Amino acid sequence: MPQTRTLLVRLLPALTIAVIACLLGACTRPVDDTAYRYPYFDPYLATTTIAIMKGRDERWGDDTIRGLEIALLPDRNAVPLLEGKGKLRFRLYQSQGKAPLIIIVPGLGSSAYEGSASHIAELLVASGFHVLVMPDPLNWNFALAASTSGFPGDHFADAADMYRAMQAALRHVTNHQHVEVGRIGLMGFSEGALCAAYVDKLDAEQGDIDFGTTLLINPPVDPLVAIRKIDAMARVGQTLTPKERAHVQAYAFGTGVRALKEDFDDPDYFADWDKRLQMNNLQIQYLIGASLFSAIGDTMYVIELAQHPGVLKTTLSEGFRTARLEEARSIGLLGYIERFLLPRLRADEPLMDMETLNASTSLKAIEPALAKSRRVFLMHNRDDILLAPGDIGYLERLFGDRATIYPRGGHLGNLWYPRNKHDIVAHFRHHLGENRWQEDLF
Repeated sequence: MPQTRTLLVRLLPALTIAVIACLLGACTRPVDDTAYRYPYFDPYLATTTIAIMKGRDERWGDDTIRGLEIALLPDRNAVPLLEGKGKLRFRLYQSQGKAPLIIIVPGLGSSAYEGSASHIAELLVASGFHVLVMPDPLNWNFALAASTSGFPGDHFADAADMYRAMQAALRHVTNHQHVEVGRIGLMGFSEGALCAAYVDKLDAEQGDIDFGTTLLINPPVDPLVAIRKIDAMARVGQTLTPKERAHVQAYAFGTGVRALKEDFDDPDYFADWDKRLQMNNLQIQYLIGASLFSAIGDTMYVIELAQHPGVLKTTLSEGFRTARLEEARSIGLLGYIERFLLPRLRADEPLMDMETLNASTSLKAIEPALAKSRRVFLMHNRDDILLAPGDIGYLERLFGDRATIYPRGGHLGNLWYPRNKHDIVAHFRHHLGENRWQEDLF
């Protein structure tokens, strides 16, 4: 029945976390503040460090890192003004011989080529793993090439599309790239971690991939809270003049470019970022929000071309696309849900609204599966800027001894930190253990 999910979300109480935690008898693994020497105490400043994370493609060569494409929805490759762009783009990092393989889902709107995903993928391949990096479901390429509805944002539907895409990518690398795959793990960052949680639940039910372990890094507990915070940060730009906004973006871009020219292997690469950035909190918030605005704007631009919802009105032609793209980038995350996603979902579920969608696609919607699973693990930060009060306590009760909680790092701002990188590798070495590891990098 079309209204089944809406009614279930509104009428059925979730299994309480307190009962689950009591049954498991588990307690979280907080990281001691005095032993954790991550240098930045401002969570917004910490979050910006992810902007200077990068991979070192030139060190590896085509025998290790390859950009690949697969056709999942062939008709999407012929969309007018998007001809030839309708194949799913993902990245393979190939280790030697037979090895465990980790699939990474990056953060909100990110492609398979983002710096943070590349950095962690290279860490893992250097540690003896094969790696596949997929685009996030809200990335324009996934929306075009893999989303069966064409309107990503419903995590149940996105997980089904992502699961099919992962299976196709695995078939491709084993059949055509001759990758020898051992056990398989899954990892997600931020919104990609929320997607990974839903994918893991699907895999636990179907077993087509059979993940040995799944690691969720900084997932939002309540997506709507996170979205509103991101939109609020982006809207800070409205208090600035166009010239001021351009200056802030240009200054930050120039600072980032200078950082990227430095030796990434230098232990001081991330040192003194607060002095190099030289921006106040409001400016930093604007930059964080605006960067995410841009990603979802690209997705809305593509959805309008492929699905024709009639939301974007700016004139568009072969030689004049900039204004349409700027219109899309001005709408934001909440605007995407309200103007693109909800009208599409109401075609099947007339009672669907923002709160119902949020409740049915949050971590709490799959709470029982996460609570009983012994293969799903969490890494999170107490000062994550996208969490609400009480969220860390909720996560500690939900994951128990499968959660590692760091005292600081903002939102994904400690992915680069040696302790965190060590812990990422250790999770997969321990739970996918095969006797073929290189020496510890740390």
